[in-house]
Amino acid sequence: MRNFINYQCASLLFISILITPIVSLANSQPIVDIVTNKGTITVELAADKAPVTVNNFLAYMHEGFYESTVFHRVIDNFMIQGGGYNANLEIQPVHPSIILESIAGLSNVRGTIAMARKTEPDTASSQFFINTVDNSNLDYQSLFAPGYAVFGEVIEGMDVVDEISHQQTSNQSVATAVAGQPLFLRDVPQEPVVIDVMRLREGQLKYAEMSTSYTAGETVAVILQETMLREKVLDLWVGILSDAGDLVYITQQGFSVTAAAFKAQVPVKEINHPVLNFTVPQGLTGHYTVLAAFNQQGAGVDDLSHSLRSNIAEISVAFILD
Repeated sequence: MRNFINYQCASLLFISILITPIVSLANSQPIVDIVTNKGTITVELAADKAPVTVNNFLAYMHEGFYESTVFHRVIDNFMIQGGGYNANLEIQPVHPSIILESIAGLSNVRGTIAMARKTEPDTASSQFFINTVDNSNLDYQSLFAPGYAVFGEVIEGMDVVDEISHQQTSNQSVATAVAGQPLFLRDVPQEPVVIDVMRLREGQLKYAEMSTSYTAGETVAVILQETMLREKVLDLWVGILSDAGDLVYITQQGFSVTAAAFKAQVPVKEINHPVLNFTVPQGLTGHYTVLAAFNQQGAGVDDLSHSLRSNIAEISVAFILD
């Protein structure tokens, strides 16, 4: 724990909490984090309205298909499209097409995610697009204009979508000719917009409300609360990071400089997690950040394969002398 506790002079204690918007525990719809080189886009999928489309999208996601693909078609004031080509504009092999679910009552309004397809209705496979404006003309109109199937909406990161939509574009040739695919693509971002990671969000954390100031002798209690319905047993990791960059892990046995989970195999019924409780000692000063994340069972800290690596609960605490 060398340099972890930094005894410096100061004059007050403050706490700031940085978390993503809270998702109701009653929410049972799948939530997916799309981590791009421009930022993270989080979508909530309408499994109740478009089950075939959602299951198809999740199947590609679980296979890792979308990782290292790009948003290859970007039209400002319209939509951004991805999920079919890699950064070299090589088309990726896909599964058989799915039926068109465009009469589910979902409209192509700004922020919705829908499946791209060919001219015929039941030809969607892996490619999807996110509407950046209201595009009701893409909704089901008739048998002769069946529209495009909406299957979810962006709940976080619409600013990232907008940034992508403003990218400079050009027409570019594809890397290799494939039967039934175009020889060149229109509206391709000149700087590749790459999907680095796409993962299902299976748990989400926030910190319980805490006092904004403490003095020596007062008790600091840090409690994590789950803010969405978790259906899977996961490991909970908690660490404390100093301004000097020293990281100490919090375990149920105490502090550890060796990487260790706070609690392995957290039951789904446990939604409140007291992780730290101590009395402020005389002379304790410095600035510290408490980080917490769920991870897959048995995975190490260097393998945060769970999507919460893009949704880490964070709280910053500064201890300052009166």
